[in-house]
Amino acid sequence: MKKFIVLFVTIVIALNSILPLYAADGKVSYSGDAGQFVFEPGSNKSLTDLFPDFKDVMPGDSLTQKITVKNKASNKVKVKLYIRSLGAHEDSVEFLSQLGLKVQKSEENKMEYMFDASANEKAQLTDWVYLGTLYSGGEVNLDVTLNVPVELDNKFQNSIGYLDWEFKIEELPIEPEDPKPPQTGSNFMLWLSVMLCSFIMIIILLVWRKKDKENKENATNR
Repeated sequence: MKKFIVLFVTIVIALNSILPLYAADGKVSYSGDAGQFVFEPGSNKSLTDLFPDFKDVMPGDSLTQKITVKNKASNKVKVKLYIRSLGAHEDSVEFLSQLGLKVQKSEENKMEYMFDASANEKAQLTDWVYLGTLYSGGEVNLDVTLNVPVELDNKFQNSIGYLDWEFKIEELPIEPEDPKPPQTGSNFMLWLSVMLCSFIMIIILLVWRKKDKENKENATNR
């Protein structure tokens, strides 16, 4: 049975601000528990803020922020992930129209941007764009690049811009023909521990048999 969940995100871009700074990537985690999402790191301007690196920016800056969307739901669930932009808040349009924004899905040997326009626009993200199918433990990474022109007018000093994005989750059951979900670190460590214990038991058994054989030979020689 299909289940659609739309995730509304307000993200913040600040020029020469006094907002607290974070050294972290933006993260969105989907647990599948009643459609629950966790946003990191957030800010005092928006709990869903995914742009910790786009604070206190300066004219001439070119900054890249990584955003990771991860499926932490059970192994019985896979999700199809989509994104679209709703554009800038009305009072942020003038400021964000001065800035360039690029969004790229992080893939090796590919430089195809999903969005390349002024930060206030919807552009190529006006309609839903498919990001991928995520099994339990799977993730999609986005590289978001902000370009601030050197000649930016001083009237935008201490400006804060608000931009709305939406993520859509299409939750689907796992089918028999689907590939197996990626093995998690905890499962790997459990498997490794079992193998190690088995190996130790084999060594103990071999040593015990050797000593038992030696004891029997010594008893026969007497």
